[in-house]
Amino acid sequence: MIEQTYRYDHISELRTVSKGATLALASDRNVVAPPTFLKARALAPNVTAKSLRVVSEIVGSRFYVPPSMLAKILREADPVATVGADAVRFEGFSACCSAYVRLDLDDGALDVAERRKGTTNVDFGPELRGALATVTPDTDMGISIGADAVEIAKDGEVLVEKKVPLPLRWVKGFAEVQVAIAGMEFAFSMPRVAAQRFLRGLPRGKNDQLLWVSAVGPSARVAARENKGAIPLRGSHRLRVFEPLAGLAESLDVHVNRATGATSWALNFGAQRLWLVLNAEPWRGFSGDGGLLSQLASSDKSGVAAVTAQLNWQDRIDPEALASVTDLTQETIAVALAELAAGGRVGFDLERAAYFHRELPFDMRRVEGLNPRLKSAAALFETGAVRWAGDAAEVVSSDVIHAVTQEKDGWRCTCPWFAKNGGQRGPCKHMLAVEMDIDRQK
Repeated sequence: MIEQTYRYDHISELRTVSKGATLALASDRNVVAPPTFLKARALAPNVTAKSLRVVSEIVGSRFYVPPSMLAKILREADPVATVGADAVRFEGFSACCSAYVRLDLDDGALDVAERRKGTTNVDFGPELRGALATVTPDTDMGISIGADAVEIAKDGEVLVEKKVPLPLRWVKGFAEVQVAIAGMEFAFSMPRVAAQRFLRGLPRGKNDQLLWVSAVGPSARVAARENKGAIPLRGSHRLRVFEPLAGLAESLDVHVNRATGATSWALNFGAQRLWLVLNAEPWRGFSGDGGLLSQLASSDKSGVAAVTAQLNWQDRIDPEALASVTDLTQETIAVALAELAAGGRVGFDLERAAYFHRELPFDMRRVEGLNPRLKSAAALFETGAVRWAGDAAEVVSSDVIHAVTQEKDGWRCTCPWFAKNGGQRGPCKHMLAVEMDIDRQK
């Protein structure tokens, strides 16, 4: 755990104004930023309000967490809001980090009066969730991210201060899920009616059975066995939050990461989209997947500073344009973006098929120990544990020799960790040590 103090000038609330209501989201005062990121009016208020409730519900959900931990976890449930040049995003994780949710609001979803680029975390309390439930299509709902004026405690008005322990795995999840999303491919799409039928037909209650979902014309079929083109779905109860919104969506768009089994489900409302990214196994959070480790193991860090200098809250980061401006190779750009993702500075947008810039509102200097597997691999590499016999490598670890070989589908290792996880959770420490050794020889 990392102790991080959040300070809010007021609670988030739906305030009654002369022409309807305005949604005032309290942001953390520790974030150095302009006083107001966004002032806008929702053009489809019922869709936006219901989608924000889904974000809040996922962030406040536990799929595989002991009940004794629930109260503490819910105190840590603050979604992150990013205001970019062309989009506003709200994102967060379930308590167990197995489900990532994000609401993207394009300019067509908002009537923007004031915009400043930036990222902050926002307070979503039960009163706010209750108020959002009452929003109708006729509601005049404004959205304001950040405080619009300095408030001082006076005459009974008290500064709201909230201290929360920030879970390491939650911060890691923000980095890991971007890699899972970036490796996804389009699977199929269902129109509104088919999406409603699909969601209604999912098993009721908690369901850990591995299901396979495939497209049959405009509809989807759920089966217990894999068939051609099907995508895996375990923990289908995590999709239940979509059911109240499916009737308002144009389509339900599905993507899959074939290597990890992670899936993305997006309700497309046109100018706004609600994404739910599910890990292959609900009991394993994205923070344990290790998808970034191979890129982080690279010794070529020269591109990080150059790419960082080009970040300006872009909604779409173009690697080719970065390579042209910085004179760096595409490989160096990829490593730099991996580093930035690990630091919470970029996310990935499937709709744009590109990374976007945002700064997580955490003090990342406190989380240097986020990747113990990478640290263990570096220790093996630095002590000369990697030995070569032709194209095969041997790594001596705890007086045991592990063979690391490269095949068509990537590295393989004889260690128990790889035997258990295969390639679904990234490389083991022995593979990483070998990659470091190869990188040194270049």
